[in-house]
Amino acid sequence: MLLRIVASFLFAATLTAQHSETSLTNPFRSPDDRARGGAFFRSQCASCHGIDGKGGASGPNLTTGTFRHASNDEGLFRLITKGVPGTSMPGFSMNGREIWQIVAFIRGLSASRTGIATGDAKAGEQLFRSQNGLSCHWLHGAGNPRGPDLSSVATRLSPAELVQALTDPSAEVAPEYWRWTSGSAQGYRLNEDTFSVQILDKSGKLRTLSKALHPNATLDRRSPMPSFAGKLSTNDINNLAAYLGTLQGGGAAAAPSAPAPEDRPGNWLTYHGNNAGHHHSRLAAITPQNAANLSLQWTFQAQSLEKFEATPLVVDGVMYLTEAPNTVIALDAATGREYWIYEHKNPDVTYPCCGKVNRGLAIHGQTLFMGTLDGKLVAIDAVTGQLRWETVVVDFKKGYALTHAPLVVKDTVLIGTAGGELGIRGFLAAYNVQNGAKKWQFDTIPAPGEPGFDTWGGDSWKHGGGPIWLTGSYDPALNLTYWGVGNAGPDWNAKVRPGDNLYTSSVIALNADTGKLQWHFQFTPHDEWDWDAVQTPVLVDREWRGKPRQLMLWANRNGFFYILDRATGEFLQGTPFVKLDWAKGLDDKGRPIRVPGKVPSPQGTVIFPGVQGGTNWFAPSYSPRTDLFYLNVWDDYSSIYFAWDQEYEQGKWYAGGGIKADVQSTRRDRLARRDPKSGYGAVRALHPATGAKVWEYRMTDVTDGGIVTTASNVLFTGNREGHFFALDATSGKLLWDVYLGGQMAASPITYEATGKQLVSVAIGHTLYTFGLRP
Repeated sequence: MLLRIVASFLFAATLTAQHSETSLTNPFRSPDDRARGGAFFRSQCASCHGIDGKGGASGPNLTTGTFRHASNDEGLFRLITKGVPGTSMPGFSMNGREIWQIVAFIRGLSASRTGIATGDAKAGEQLFRSQNGLSCHWLHGAGNPRGPDLSSVATRLSPAELVQALTDPSAEVAPEYWRWTSGSAQGYRLNEDTFSVQILDKSGKLRTLSKALHPNATLDRRSPMPSFAGKLSTNDINNLAAYLGTLQGGGAAAAPSAPAPEDRPGNWLTYHGNNAGHHHSRLAAITPQNAANLSLQWTFQAQSLEKFEATPLVVDGVMYLTEAPNTVIALDAATGREYWIYEHKNPDVTYPCCGKVNRGLAIHGQTLFMGTLDGKLVAIDAVTGQLRWETVVVDFKKGYALTHAPLVVKDTVLIGTAGGELGIRGFLAAYNVQNGAKKWQFDTIPAPGEPGFDTWGGDSWKHGGGPIWLTGSYDPALNLTYWGVGNAGPDWNAKVRPGDNLYTSSVIALNADTGKLQWHFQFTPHDEWDWDAVQTPVLVDREWRGKPRQLMLWANRNGFFYILDRATGEFLQGTPFVKLDWAKGLDDKGRPIRVPGKVPSPQGTVIFPGVQGGTNWFAPSYSPRTDLFYLNVWDDYSSIYFAWDQEYEQGKWYAGGGIKADVQSTRRDRLARRDPKSGYGAVRALHPATGAKVWEYRMTDVTDGGIVTTASNVLFTGNREGHFFALDATSGKLLWDVYLGGQMAASPITYEATGKQLVSVAIGHTLYTFGLRP
């Protein structure tokens, strides 16, 4: 028990009073401020000064305690703000508090050299281990993640503060470690409001409790650990503090081993709901007969004004949601109340193609995974919200970003790179869920000597695009993972990249253990329209022409609905599902038979479908109950495509052209002519064996929203007009509609909490959750 609780409070603190930013004394130097300053330092400064501040290729060592261009805290503040003329040190346009926090972190780097903890660090480590210090704490991937991470405690606390934490642990206790108790219900208080309290209980579960049912609850702000003063000798305390003072980050990180969350019908465990990409739920409490009784249960208001494209996960009553650009929130799935928030600090400048978005998370055991705009994969403890590990996937300054929800396959987390409009060379990479160690990488643009390289002319492969920005699927029986690959670069000036341009606008099937390519199918060879193939691979086992077959269903942005054999990649069938005029059809291998002249041009060419395609990234759904494939379509829409010459410049848009809406199919023109047949959006049901339309539900405008279906044959979706609605999945009949006033640009989910089926969807800047009235 010795350190079971002590380090829970080792670096907890309250904020110091705020003073003028020009004060000679740093007003933000608490342990919490140093922790935040460390996060800023790692994102803004580590590339020059090293992750540990000990110097790098272009930055000096900051751990010495002396600085050539600054003699005090105010000098450091001005140096960071204004930079150093004539050197590689730039000025930073961060707010004053953030800069003061970086100053506090830098001062902490040198504290161990000047502090009072002069004990024997090796003896302190032995004492830490012998006293079972890892029974509560997290240290370089070992221990108990319920307690704070000590891996970089020395960057948060000075030696004097470490000694104080050991001898007077109740001096500073962070609010999230105050102990809430009411009879047998007790735990750390994470959050509360007038009517409820959110706790992490003794069993390690997140719970929301009603204050009305616990009127005599108590809140203990003290550390439960008694002082080590008098229990350990002064020499032992100094040794222990000396050891803790060596913990400045780094080391072998790992995530705790834990079984995967159980796949119960009430959970929503992956971005698509299952690894087959069905976006379908086995829940059936909401039916066509009672759907009209749906009502709003709770809302969550995003603080970010970026696009809200996230699809949440739900695990045993806890919802995990991302808010753009890279914030993770744990919510009570029944009430929407917050348990914890984790915020990844991105640099001021990142390079996402189409907004600072994030579409979601993956989970393995009790660890969440998120990709970031600055090219990192982060692992977060799902119970505490603490960072488990992070690893750099790619240099974001070259135009890359990570925006899609990762996919976990066995003990591996997979993530791909966005940036097709910025001249990247895309790839899919695999990392060990335990420690972030890289296992393999598949480059979507082949290099010289690799299969497919001959489909690129000259040096065009170097900036060939091929992004992966939507979550793939996985077949455990075949051990294959399937991913859609995006557009070639530049998008519209295809003459600079002669050839088919593999593996852009394709689906790739990779061995999940090795990343080796098993097969590929290219939907749009030499894509000149930016249609890519970033859609959901939907895996279905059903009969094909009288025999059982392992199928892949794919509604492509180019306007064709494809049926492939997912074991071999064999093309089985392709059928247009929207109006298209760029191809006459598909040959017996699935290759488009192109129409001459239907390509971008300097003067502009009108082409169907438009640049958004017949459908896009938003989720389709396959229901095993109805044996139908559902998707949102943009039909009878065109764009005017332009092409021009453009040289590649790192970090800049590299499209080689542009597009303009065809005035004949704009919404305003359509309404003025009152012609419902000229450009429209629709929810459409297709037969998976033929691609034939079974039914459709037309909308006045189009949508960027996805679809979820249920075992009771209810379909949920929404549109750009601000409506969220339910249809009968067998007929397309409208069952229920609510106007929410914002654009839907995400895919909804349905789940169970406290025994009740709920439906959640992000619209505008709000997550709305609906359930049946009692």
